[in-house]
Amino acid sequence: MKYQCVLLCMHGMGRLEKGDFIQEIAELKRTLGERIGSEALANIYVPPEGIYYSDITQRSEDKVWSSMETQGGLNTGLIRRHTINRIRRFILSGFSDATAFISNQSFDQFQPYKEVQMRIHTALEQVRQECGDEVPVVVLSHSLGCQIFSNYLWDAQRYMRERRQGLPLQVSSKSVWHGREAGELDRFLSLQTLRAWVSTGCNIPVFVSGFQNVSAVQTQAEGYDFTWHNYFDYDDVLGYPLAPLGCLYQGQASPHGQSYVTAVKDIQVNAYSGFWGALFASWNPLSHTQYWQDKEVIDGLAAFLK
Repeated sequence: MKYQCVLLCMHGMGRLEKGDFIQEIAELKRTLGERIGSEALANIYVPPEGIYYSDITQRSEDKVWSSMETQGGLNTGLIRRHTINRIRRFILSGFSDATAFISNQSFDQFQPYKEVQMRIHTALEQVRQECGDEVPVVVLSHSLGCQIFSNYLWDAQRYMRERRQGLPLQVSSKSVWHGREAGELDRFLSLQTLRAWVSTGCNIPVFVSGFQNVSAVQTQAEGYDFTWHNYFDYDDVLGYPLAPLGCLYQGQASPHGQSYVTAVKDIQVNAYSGFWGALFASWNPLSHTQYWQDKEVIDGLAAFLK
């Protein structure tokens, strides 16, 4: 079947089983079908597994948490186990993921930065096999997944620019693009058919605010032409607007990238999923979990898929 476009989903930080992510994508697909109709949805390829990466670090994090409970004395008190320890577990997993996937440094031969980029690379290969290498792509990413996707796209754009201009390749040695031989699939795998990027609960500012000369990926140059919308909820302490990062942009100080002011449109929402989401999550940090079923986010996503 010839699809009109692809919707590729990427989850966020924390402990997430693959089956749960598959179910989340299926629920998103059902919601989109209700919004745009089953006939329109049939023309959109939605890879059922999306870009799943939580398992890359999960084994080590589970081992540490088990040790924390048995040797660290954290497994005490019924109330504590179901309240404070759940928060602790999320923080341990979330921040460990961030350190592993965002840093291009590695303590040994295990390289999460490169491995998570390979997950994106593999997902795009599967999309190409199903839909060809000219199909428009829409990416929906959440939380930490936004920074991971930004890293992949940044490295891909840098590789394509340096290769096109005949410059020495300066892509990080931990990147999937490092040392890559030029090929006919580079255009698609570097996402030059990207139509739109929708980021939700994005925490890119957490990782870059301590640096100078911060640039966003190119959206309208060097072979790219896509729209980037970033949805955030005021009550979501893990989700941020991105355009304010433009205050760290130093123009021509870097040969690559652009200001966040021109790269992205921030959209503030009161994110919630249904009645119970509105009652228990829309007004507090739990709103971080509500974006993919929020009406305004779904409407914006649907507009890119038509």
